[in-house]
Amino acid sequence: MIKINSFDFKKIDEMTGREVYCIERLRNTTFVAEQKITLPDLDDEDLIATQVYVLNQKQTTALATCRLFQEDGKWMLGRVAVAKEARGMHLGSQMLEAVHQFLQADHVAELYCHAQMRVKPFYDKLGYQVIGEPFDEGGVEHVMMKKIIIQ
Repeated sequence: MIKINSFDFKKIDEMTGREVYCIERLRNTTFVAEQKITLPDLDDEDLIATQVYVLNQKQTTALATCRLFQEDGKWMLGRVAVAKEARGMHLGSQMLEAVHQFLQADHVAELYCHAQMRVKPFYDKLGYQVIGEPFDEGGVEHVMMKKIIIQ
């Protein structure tokens, strides 16, 4: 297991071009090349979201990334991706623990996500709970999940 001490939390306007490139490279590789999702990866949420990420040593790609944004008054987690070469090293769970701490510090009580069904067990282990029925998003079965951040 690689232990990452800190993930960057930045709005897109605070990021360098290289950081944006690295995040989009990982998201494109994960969601378009690997999963064959044909919906555009970049969307207007990226303009307002807090991007969370850690880059590889050469700063040529992100090892893990996700984004946080508010939608209808709810905090949403999205675009969670871990580089193929870094999978199994617990970077995803470390990143989400950092996200939970970041939100706790801002007094956010709940976090929601559209979880792909195939990675639902990952979210289960982190204490997320299913809300509602599975649904299709971009040709992939998802389920809405919620994590209580502050009890």
